[in-house]
Amino acid sequence: MKKAKCILSMLLLLCVFLFPTSPSAFAESTTNSTQPPMLTSISFKNAEIEGNFNPQIYDYTLRLVDSTVTPTLKSYKTNKNADVFVTYKTDETKHTTGIDVTLGYENGSVIYTFNFPFAQTENVNSNNLLSAVDCKYGEVYPEINENDTDYKLYIPSDLTQITLSAATQDVSAYCEVPGTITLNTDQEPTITLIVTASDGSTREYALKVKRLNKTCDEVKYEMAQPGFTSIVEGELYYQKPEFFIAVVSAGAGTAMLIIFIFTTKRLTRKVQDADEEEFFDMK
Repeated sequence: MKKAKCILSMLLLLCVFLFPTSPSAFAESTTNSTQPPMLTSISFKNAEIEGNFNPQIYDYTLRLVDSTVTPTLKSYKTNKNADVFVTYKTDETKHTTGIDVTLGYENGSVIYTFNFPFAQTENVNSNNLLSAVDCKYGEVYPEINENDTDYKLYIPSDLTQITLSAATQDVSAYCEVPGTITLNTDQEPTITLIVTASDGSTREYALKVKRLNKTCDEVKYEMAQPGFTSIVEGELYYQKPEFFIAVVSAGAGTAMLIIFIFTTKRLTRKVQDADEEEFFDMK
């Protein structure tokens, strides 16, 4: 009997050493690892959420600050790493009426929906400007502005499907966005977006695809980091230290070459013509 108790005690001690975490803690950890990510905060340009935001509530209504301006995503925070993609939704009249924020993770995705009623207006105008373009795992550079219509769309080196969403500046305008674009890893096409104003005038935008020296996994990791701002900043050649060193070196080399040429000309300059007699030449 004593021998059996001794063996049981040894087995219990072995379990303690092999499984230092309590079963309940282990179960909680496993559950947390499979739980979907959540938004902990979110804000929009030109819109406010009606009521208080709750991470466990997924449908909201937005109140527009200016009923003629399309709201766009301003900032957000999540409780864990997630692939975040913004979709600007349109209704059957092709007007933007809502924003979906999708949080993708290993086991699926979570969608937060923010709807706002489209206010019909007789204020027909020629505003055919874009205000935002969102690309899954990609980034438009520079930021969309009122002056430029040609942009670069930077994507990971191994991305084979481009998914875009766009918002017009005027809530009555409409942007024709192509569906999912499938391409090979060596392709860098130009994507055309056409914005139609409420008066029917159009503006064409060109997004030239450029591939970064980063994979999708590397881009996902960067995007999931706290304080993430851009996958492009610091990656473009002209933003790298080597570029500045090359520019300075080239400038210094050019300056030295100019000085050398100028000095050489001065040293080899003839002080008199070949047939000119010396002043003190006595014949």
